Amino acid sequence: MPENPALTGTAGIAGAAEATPSPALAATPALGLSAVTTETGYPVPSRPIIRFTWHTGDWFAVFEKHVALIQSDIARAQAEDRIVVYLSCPISSRGGGHFRTNTEIAHFVARRLAAEWGERFFLVDPAAYQLESKEGTGLVMRHIAELARETGRPLTLETLTAAALPSGGDYMRMWTRVLVEDDYLTDPPGLPPRHKLQLGGLFDAFYFLGPDDMHAFFRADTGGGGSLLATVEGYFARKYAVDPDFWTDFGTATGPDGTRRPLDPSNREDALVWEARRKEFVRFYTVRAGGAYSLGCHDEWNLFVRLNRARATHPAYGPGELIAASYGGRARSMAESETETSPGYEVTETGGRASGE
Repeated sequence: MPENPALTGTAGIAGAAEATPSPALAATPALGLSAVTTETGYPVPSRPIIRFTWHTGDWFAVFEKHVALIQSDIARAQAEDRIVVYLSCPISSRGGGHFRTNTEIAHFVARRLAAEWGERFFLVDPAAYQLESKEGTGLVMRHIAELARETGRPLTLETLTAAALPSGGDYMRMWTRVLVEDDYLTDPPGLPPRHKLQLGGLFDAFYFLGPDDMHAFFRADTGGGGSLLATVEGYFARKYAVDPDFWTDFGTATGPDGTRRPLDPSNREDALVWEARRKEFVRFYTVRAGGAYSLGCHDEWNLFVRLNRARATHPAYGPGELIAASYGGRARSMAESETETSPGYEVTETGGRASGE
């Protein structure tokens, strides 16, 4: 999930939402945008199991359209009687990770699982829907254009991001709705009705991406030969040489005038910056990697645990109908599946958020 800077705003009383002006608010009238504020609350009020802070106004409207699109994709898969699996994966850059590389890895794992498990499985790949990927950006731009037609205002991705950048809370509110809501669930014949229970009835399993998944990506990219270190370094060298976007991310810096400038390898300070970036990249994808280092994945794990906790005691589900989960290709044990982890973007009862949000 995205690892963006913190939003302004504070946690309200449990069950309540409060709006706080964003620093970008003063700029919005000139851009023809609605007021940019933030709100803290439960994404699914009827199932209040996790809280986040998100933007209101135009970004809220865009994300509502995005939720509807994703839910329509899942509803179509359900109509085809497919097994629906959510791929929980790091996307944005954190701790040495790289959002473009993470997007490639997520797509690689989704394709690999579809090939290994069979066409009856439907993998919900978050990277295909978020701004970090080209396809996700295209979908968001389509929603913005639709909103511009509906409101008669000159909205574009550039004007919206100039007013406020989507945060981890925006995305987690969206994914919580997708994962929890089951208003469009078709009840199974002969079983108690599950429609509108908001217990994640559309999902059969969560797959949390682990280090082995990431390592498999690098080995496949470099042909499978050599050590793990060699494959990660080989990937970095190849992408740096042939991919302009990758080169921009690692080979440039922001100058005093706010524009990007190439790093000069003959300059000691620039050389140290470049080597530090490369070292962090290699360290992350060798000894770290996986969802354990993603704030969004932490929240999705806790959401999975809490949904199963509610399912276990509900007469329409019970212990035999819990959502399955795998981490890095290995099924989780009963004890692991009932244990929460530290929060990511979640706004806790004390009003705190994870550091670095």
